[in-house]
Amino acid sequence: MISITAYRVTFWCLLVTVGIFSVVSLEPFHQIFDWQDKLHHLLAYAVLFWLLLGAYEQQQNIWKLAILLAAFSGLIEIAQSYTGYRQADLMDLLANVIGILVAAFLYILRRNF
Repeated sequence: MISITAYRVTFWCLLVTVGIFSVVSLEPFHQIFDWQDKLHHLLAYAVLFWLLLGAYEQQQNIWKLAILLAAFSGLIEIAQSYTGYRQADLMDLLANVIGILVAAFLYILRRNF
């Protein structure tokens, strides 16, 4: 079993990394399929939420944590619109929220079985 401290350290390091990479200028990458970027968003936020649950679920309600991470995602999208080289995308936000919901569903399933 992974310790709560390990979950917390990993979550915060990944959250900072996602925050930084979300607002810096990056070279475009070659996409293999059209929705690859959205899949990256979904997976990143699913992993972030899984780690967040491992770190704080014993202290906070799962849906409160989901709302907080979704709000962070929304703030990142707003911040991107002010960079001049990135833009806000509601589909990115939607992919992030779907990732959070997928992780929540899997976490609840795991907890109940």
